[in-house]
Amino acid sequence: MEELGLGQEFHTWRQFSTFFDNWCEKHKALFIIASLKPLTSFRQTPVHYITNLSKTLRFRFVRLICKHSGTYVGQSTVRRNQQREKIDCLASITLRLGPKKDRLVVIEANLEHNHKLSETEFSRYFKRQLLEASLGLPIRITNSVSKRFLAPDVVWNLEDYSKAKDQGMCELLREFDDLFKSDPGAKVKLVFQEDVAVLNSIFLSTSHMRNLVQRFPRLLYMDKVCCVTEEFELYTVLCQDANGRGRECAYCIARKGTPDLVVFIVASLVQSVPAIKFKVKCITVGSSITDVDSVEEVLPCSRVQICRTQVLETLFRRAEELGIPKLEKIKNLLHNMAYSDSPKIYSQYLSDLEDVCPLDFLQCYLETWHQNKGTWVECWAFERKRDCPFLDHMNCHIQKLNSTLAWPLTLPTCVHGLLDLQALKVELAFWNKEKVSTLYHSVCSPEAASLIEEEMNLAKHGIYDLKEKEGGFLLDGGICSFEVNRDVTSCTCSIHASSLLPCRHLFSARLWTGQPLFDAGLIEIESCSKNSDSPVSS
Repeated sequence: MEELGLGQEFHTWRQFSTFFDNWCEKHKALFIIASLKPLTSFRQTPVHYITNLSKTLRFRFVRLICKHSGTYVGQSTVRRNQQREKIDCLASITLRLGPKKDRLVVIEANLEHNHKLSETEFSRYFKRQLLEASLGLPIRITNSVSKRFLAPDVVWNLEDYSKAKDQGMCELLREFDDLFKSDPGAKVKLVFQEDVAVLNSIFLSTSHMRNLVQRFPRLLYMDKVCCVTEEFELYTVLCQDANGRGRECAYCIARKGTPDLVVFIVASLVQSVPAIKFKVKCITVGSSITDVDSVEEVLPCSRVQICRTQVLETLFRRAEELGIPKLEKIKNLLHNMAYSDSPKIYSQYLSDLEDVCPLDFLQCYLETWHQNKGTWVECWAFERKRDCPFLDHMNCHIQKLNSTLAWPLTLPTCVHGLLDLQALKVELAFWNKEKVSTLYHSVCSPEAASLIEEEMNLAKHGIYDLKEKEGGFLLDGGICSFEVNRDVTSCTCSIHASSLLPCRHLFSARLWTGQPLFDAGLIEIESCSKNSDSPVSS
């Protein structure tokens, strides 16, 4: 490993932190931060440039000293009245922002200690990533708030601690402060590493997201959908509304390699909406999520499935990487195993695979996928002979993300973007109204069906500010506003009042709340039915 020395350069604070952790482990040295100056402002420098620097370099000056500098030690811990000796260790390391303001440079490296370095003491006190911690947040505070839902006043206190010392954390907390001001019922958790103010994960669910999963808890879908930064990944939980659309009900931004993450996400969702605990019947996850053993303890009435298509894609890709012979035959066997109608047929195909498959691939299959066969093979499926909409829901969700966010992002920007996705205009933009239009044409007169279709077009391209009220929903179109009742069956607009047909405001409110967009109860069958014997779907 490269040694630490004068003139050494680091382009990010994370780069220095990782290097310094490795260096300290090698030399069994303990250092603490003696002083620092946050990178906040420079004269004649664009604000956006300083903001980007503060998120990567964080500081313009940092001085680290030996943990024992200025401390007293005694030769014995038993003889309390023995004279203690003061250690004035001069070991220190100083970094300063370089002349081009694009890197940190080591300007001082006094690495000689005047005392013995204890391996026992090192193993007790050394913690990796300590330099990456939020230096504005005291460890006693992060330990107390970790894994708990934050209250608005706690966010204010944390933000106050972070001011002037950790701009990135302060910006993140400001996003949550704004969220609570607009949505007091939102649920947010911050999880920190114990005894180190290093952020590991964020759980987030707005009131609207919680209402959706409470209304449609039966089927849930979860996957790791993208990388947010080099260190963090985004996980999303979706539910399925009455129109068969995947709807976001929880987000988790987590540091890569965080243990027990799936159980944490599911448990946090249940804690935020306790009513769903015994109502979730199945949760389907992506093939990258395999730590699902304890999920059914959190959701005792549910089954866990892994997306079969993704499992096969993972297996095919692995077989291709290994360059194994008889590739097509092995792919066919894996496909047949995945869609086996009974455990007996699965075992027969497994026996065939063992006869032709190389040992390294077979061992990988047995340890991972055979062991979890009950979560992805057809004969053990939650609902057999039915297509799972997992991929459709996740692909649509990723399209929404990509339409709004540009990766990679900082954590505050990511949280802001995720909250922006929870808007009526986003749902309207991704609404395919053709199927709904066809259903109304099948039961209504041409005139009524044309009017309904026109209202759907106006809904899809309209811009409404929707607010939920005690008696229903208020839709503000800028010039005028209209009220939709709680059951989303009537509206105060003239179109609905005169025709008693569903209007743009009813469609908007139903789309937002996940209620059926085609509903025979919304039309006057006697006056607009093409035929009294026409089939009507609900």
